[in-house]
Amino acid sequence: MRTIVKPIASTLLLALAPGCYRHGALLGAVVGTSIVTAAIVSSRPPPPARVVYVPPPQPGYVWQPGFWSREHDEWVWIEGRWIARYPGYDWEPSHWVEDPDGRWRLIPGHWVATPR
Repeated sequence: MRTIVKPIASTLLLALAPGCYRHGALLGAVVGTSIVTAAIVSSRPPPPARVVYVPPPQPGYVWQPGFWSREHDEWVWIEGRWIARYPGYDWEPSHWVEDPDGRWRLIPGHWVATPR
């Protein structure tokens, strides 16, 4: 029973987690003491980034550039957006990396502690 409850609870938390991307982008949530994520992997590289107008900088915010995601085996563009700055951390934007096996993996945007 315990092995069934945790995945179900994890799924519910992922669906309700604030700030999660929509349209099949990477989701993550903290469940107990573990971090749960749904990986987005592709055998094909993402299309080139779209050329878009970036709004002027906003005090107290960092820019998450737009990026491609996968939904039902199709590429979907996720628009860029401003994210409220988190004191003591820098924002590492969402981006794709190629693994040694040639598959592509989406690294979700996340906060990285700044050195003191």
